[in-house]
Amino acid sequence: MGCKCNRVTPITESIEVKDPVPVKTNEPVKSTIPYRNDSRSKSTSSSNNEEIIDDDRLIDSLIHASRVSRNFIEIEIADSKAFNKSFIQQRQQAIDNRFYRSTIDSWLPNSLQQLVNIIQSLSNNQSLIDCHWIIFYWITCNIAYDTVSYFSKNYQNQSAENVFRTKQGVCAGYANIYKYLCDQLNLKCEIVSGYSKGYGFDSREDVPTDTDHAWNAIEIDGHWYLMESTWGAGNLTDEKLFQRQLDTYYFFPRPNEMIYHHLPENDKWQLLRIPIQMKQYLQMPKINPIYFQLDLNLISPYNQAFIDLLPRKSYALVLIRAPSDVQLMASLKLHEKDIEGGHQVEFDTKRQLYRCYFAPNTIGKYKITIFGKRDNTDEVKYSAAVELILDVQQKIKNPISYPKTWAKFFDLNLNIISPKNTHLINVHNGMTHAEILIQTPDDVELLGRLVYVDNAEKIKGGHEVFYDRHKKLWRCRFAPNTDGTFDAQISAKKKSDSGSYTSVVSFKIDAKNILTPPLSYPETWPKFFDLNLNIISPKNTHLINIHNGMTHAKILIQTPDEVALLGRLVHTNDREKIKGADEVFYDRHKKLWRCKFAPNVNGIFDAQISAKKKSDNGSYACVASFKIDAKNIPTPALSYPKTWQIFHDLDLKIEAPKNRAAVTWPNNTSYSEIRMSAPDNVILSCALEYNGRKERDCTLKQFDHNKQQWQLLFAPQHTGHHKLTIFAKRQSDDAGTSSNSAVQFDLNVTKLQQKIKFPTLFEQFSTKKCQIYEPINGVLKSGTIVPIKCYIPGAKDIRLQVDSKWVETNEYEDPILKTEVTVGSKDVTIYAKYRQDTTYNGLIKYSVE
Repeated sequence: MGCKCNRVTPITESIEVKDPVPVKTNEPVKSTIPYRNDSRSKSTSSSNNEEIIDDDRLIDSLIHASRVSRNFIEIEIADSKAFNKSFIQQRQQAIDNRFYRSTIDSWLPNSLQQLVNIIQSLSNNQSLIDCHWIIFYWITCNIAYDTVSYFSKNYQNQSAENVFRTKQGVCAGYANIYKYLCDQLNLKCEIVSGYSKGYGFDSREDVPTDTDHAWNAIEIDGHWYLMESTWGAGNLTDEKLFQRQLDTYYFFPRPNEMIYHHLPENDKWQLLRIPIQMKQYLQMPKINPIYFQLDLNLISPYNQAFIDLLPRKSYALVLIRAPSDVQLMASLKLHEKDIEGGHQVEFDTKRQLYRCYFAPNTIGKYKITIFGKRDNTDEVKYSAAVELILDVQQKIKNPISYPKTWAKFFDLNLNIISPKNTHLINVHNGMTHAEILIQTPDDVELLGRLVYVDNAEKIKGGHEVFYDRHKKLWRCRFAPNTDGTFDAQISAKKKSDSGSYTSVVSFKIDAKNILTPPLSYPETWPKFFDLNLNIISPKNTHLINIHNGMTHAKILIQTPDEVALLGRLVHTNDREKIKGADEVFYDRHKKLWRCKFAPNVNGIFDAQISAKKKSDNGSYACVASFKIDAKNIPTPALSYPKTWQIFHDLDLKIEAPKNRAAVTWPNNTSYSEIRMSAPDNVILSCALEYNGRKERDCTLKQFDHNKQQWQLLFAPQHTGHHKLTIFAKRQSDDAGTSSNSAVQFDLNVTKLQQKIKFPTLFEQFSTKKCQIYEPINGVLKSGTIVPIKCYIPGAKDIRLQVDSKWVETNEYEDPILKTEVTVGSKDVTIYAKYRQDTTYNGLIKYSVE
């Protein structure tokens, strides 16, 4: 029917772009991040970009030019009453009618006449719009596009009868069967021949000599409408296969929209107030239905498919207006290949429109596509709305590119300070890292991660992001671990926002000749920099190897005087905290914190360090974390008892058990022993806890003068888990000053052969550093003769009280008391009198049973 070739509906490009994936905050425990997006409703380039300046005069001049230099005919529907409210409602009701669809889907007509009959039966007493929907729906669901004929240019018989029989055709076949069915039902219908911007269309300035498409025009109640069943049936895939996909847009499409991709040979079928000419048709942009469905408005270039670089700039600018619930993104392609860093889309809040920047990198004919979708839907795909052509015919002197940005970038008012005008950062020939500087409002904080492009693997230790309070900007550092291409991804959120971080900007890094071993960073949190911490050792790495008999890792950190640190070691696989695997203390001699971590098995561990100000009543917050790779760990592994800072401040030292967090229970005795060294002016004491309760008369602390050590004995009364705590204080402290917790061990009692309790010790026993040789058991048996031997230095006289009677003894020779007593029925107490005293003071008391 006048068509020498038949053009099928074009592939409508779409891009699946999920909203930015939230990144869990690193407060207080480390998390992860996947994210992928291009730009959302307000996304894009740095507002201070020297090349893309917010030049009011430039933007306004483009808007003004679009209003005044309109050399083209304005596109207006000729029949203003055709698409009245009633027609629009009836059209939508027909499309939404589920009964029509299910009924038509069940049809299996054997002939055209039978098809006419069942259409006639279903449309009886229905509106003309419903009649056309029944025809349109049956054709689009039952007639496939004949791709073999289309690509071979060997068109088969396109009569209605043959199209029905073969269930396939090209555009002429679709138009013919539509008209045939209308004729049989006495519906007024015409076939329209013309030109289309369908599959294979290339924007061009030359005028085509032959028509290449056919569709229909129909009349209802004196109004003429267009009908496009070919494009309504589906489209071709990249593999040149027909893909059936009902598109109801082409059921009564508006003439003022169809004209962008359908130009009738006969002007009258444009159905426009003033028909346009071929020249204008070819110069108009390629616009898809989604453009109109989203109510977009292309401001500049106005009604033109071709766009140029801005004067004295290395980029082009497209201005487009959209409703507030519509998101836009874009792409720039050369020879069907995306130009990385070639576009940015920015929402201009002042003018309430989108500024779409496109930066080509060489000579060539580029395709610009602007995509859109509604914000309030679950749809993840952005559909191509507008296609434009950027023809670069001269070499670009100063090409630029853009990092990828997301909506949140501008929502949070971020500003890239460095690098400018590029999406790509080179880290070559011995360079160790890239640095990105970003300004943010005070209430915004950033996170980062480095991803290897080839396998999308996150690089452990590949980033360090912190706020430089001196320069008042964020420093985002990224260190590739090998040669290749990486994504340096930055996320952000408001500090007051309890939600997750979301993607804001991403740069590409090209790494070549990276040093071995590469630089890496321990994971750090904002508090690390807020508290002005400084890692002394290890430098330039996030990974500490503990191999081949090594027992622990050591991390040295400098802090201000007002800051305290804590640590913990976590097994990476199961996130289990390793008990007794950390020792963190302040070394007052070196004026730094020593953080020691001892893995208990082979594997990967996180050495986590937390901090807070000493004056802060709140909890500790994570500040830094290193990875530890443990191999060939000795058995048994090193472990640390729990220590408090006073342990290190008083220069205490554990003599036994060495390198253990737990005391081993000896099955053949009634008590366990801890030995410690301490300066002469330090006094130790101890406590035994079971089920959170201190046990009475179950500990004995004394100074072993022979070994110059403190001997701390613990006599449990139960099997099970116990805590052994040693306390310490200086002798010079006030008399009322209590001792402070210094170190704590675990004890697991597996078997108790005989329980004992220790004698009661008075304060002077410790301050005078006395020692019991015998008896250790604090309970004496009545009527027995008991030898007593003690080390009591510096006493003027010693007396014993037995059965409440004073017993003088001449068997004390400083410092040894060695005597025997006959135990009565009451306590046995040893007293000492010192030269400065006028009375005797109790040292040791035994009970009697």
